[in-house]
Amino acid sequence: MKVSFSQGGSFTTIQDGGRFGMAHLGFPPSGFMDVISARLANRLVGNEPDEALLEITWTGVEFSVDVACAVALTGAQFDGTVNGQPIDAYGVVSLQAGDCLRMGPLQTGVRAYLSFAGGLLLPSVGRSASTLTLAGLGGLHGRPLQAGDELPLKQPHQVIQRAVPAWHRWPQQNIHVIRVLPGPEFALFEPGAIKQALSQPYQISQDSNRQGFRLQSTPIQGPKDLSMISSGLLPGTLQVTPDGQTILAMQDGQTTGGYPRLLVVKQDELHKLAQIRPHQDIYFFCER
Repeated sequence: MKVSFSQGGSFTTIQDGGRFGMAHLGFPPSGFMDVISARLANRLVGNEPDEALLEITWTGVEFSVDVACAVALTGAQFDGTVNGQPIDAYGVVSLQAGDCLRMGPLQTGVRAYLSFAGGLLLPSVGRSASTLTLAGLGGLHGRPLQAGDELPLKQPHQVIQRAVPAWHRWPQQNIHVIRVLPGPEFALFEPGAIKQALSQPYQISQDSNRQGFRLQSTPIQGPKDLSMISSGLLPGTLQVTPDGQTILAMQDGQTTGGYPRLLVVKQDELHKLAQIRPHQDIYFFCER
């Protein structure tokens, strides 16, 4: 009982709810970038919310199954076909043994989530199956999926076929407002720098991944004569570099850093960042 991939996509990894309690050893939490979409995909097929699934970035996968099963697709929206016939590739899709599902062009968002009813049969590292490519651990051999890979299914079965309501799908929009809290070094920045940081737009640069997003904006003046030792980082921490640029730590980011931490994205807002494309405007709204 397995899934056989003829296309692995540009960056498809296995992720689950995350690898927690190991930051003191240098391990980031990893796990779902868009936790809302990932848990929805699992709920649609009756899995536990944090069950391991596929996180598919920018380009879709193509695979066949050798047993009747059901999958669910959420998050970024792709065109899709089964055996060459168009399907609504957002919701539950029923597959028979020998069927081939192909994800076509990306329509909205950045990351899609594909769950298998009954889950995937994968080893656990640090109580998680999440892939951490920097360390080469978790998932399938610690790397993104590629053509020729096979994944064993745990308990494949069919479920009721259903679509996701339109209001729950990732919308087409070019401006995003993200709620944040003051970071540990917030009070060390000059009032003018804080005002600038909370009024100007940011854009995610092409130099961004699961480790972190480099943001493009007018440079921010950091605290003067500040000497910092490396301090803890959480996903969503916005650091300001000496040249005034900003880096937003994400799920696979390092657990410590030496740049001043101006803002921290509220944890229930992180999922939005996972679906924002380069050249779309981000504004930070500070709740203080």
